[in-house]
Amino acid sequence: MSSSTLRLLGIIVAVLVVTLVLIESGDEGDTRESGQLLMPDFRDSANNIDRVTITRANDDAVVIVKDGKSWRVEGRAGYPANIDSVRAILLAMADAKVLEAKTDNPDLHGRLGVDAPNAEGSKGTLVTTTAGEISHGIIFGNTAQGNYRYARIASEDQSWLIDQNPEIPATAGDWLIADIIDIDASRIKSATITHADGETIRIDKFSESDTDFQVADIPDGRELSYSTVANGIGGALNDLDLDDVRLSVSADDSVTTMFETFDGLTIVARSIRSGDENWITLDVSAADEGNVEAVEISSRVDGWQYKVADYKANLLTRRWEDILKAETEEP
Repeated sequence: MSSSTLRLLGIIVAVLVVTLVLIESGDEGDTRESGQLLMPDFRDSANNIDRVTITRANDDAVVIVKDGKSWRVEGRAGYPANIDSVRAILLAMADAKVLEAKTDNPDLHGRLGVDAPNAEGSKGTLVTTTAGEISHGIIFGNTAQGNYRYARIASEDQSWLIDQNPEIPATAGDWLIADIIDIDASRIKSATITHADGETIRIDKFSESDTDFQVADIPDGRELSYSTVANGIGGALNDLDLDDVRLSVSADDSVTTMFETFDGLTIVARSIRSGDENWITLDVSAADEGNVEAVEISSRVDGWQYKVADYKANLLTRRWEDILKAETEEP
């Protein structure tokens, strides 16, 4: 190897070492020391926070506002937010302690993921809280050592390794309360799927002790693909969660699925396909107008349309071809 090549390699190594030192070293003049709170004044206003804004590169900001004892997602028409998710990020901000100082060079922030969301290629997540006129902002960067994270107070250049690694939901939909309805298949007496073109499938159980649903009016000469194929339809309302939500919109080509329970509930799901997404609305009623469960569910779901997982939508919109064995051609 020539001497010029060795010198070049030496220069490259020196540059890499200097860069690493810059990233790993902080401003010796900073007063924060290991074990101290990153934002010691945050707790003074934490109980009065009424707005949390999450900003990422190339995404619309997610705004969550306090409404009494609840939190609501502003970009989802005020649908209730998951309080546990909000609480987790606020506690992480309040409890974050410095483990060690890192770079205070803005040119190197991107290496730790603590560059501002408006920087090109940014991976940072800016969380801004407001309590009246008091505002705090932290940019959470890359995860480190599994349980820790790089972070930077938004108004400062100094970055830090902190002892918190909060899970920050990525989209507005991820901040929502996911539960829509949870009706176990054991409670379902019957379900009827009606398509816009008139095709109808009905399944029944004759008693609550029955394990399997029976399919009514199977077309002549056809048979079920397997004996328990209807059980999936009967369990479609079990742990039904949302992926996203919007205000309800009607559609002429919706599929109507009506469930009746042994204890008097009627749940009507109307499903539509919008592009690659599946959306449903729910109407819940009971023979007894004062039924507490029906009133509670209705108060949550009325007026909303929910994006649901494909497999749940498929169960709610089954056709005969989905549950019957394929026809065999006559020789």
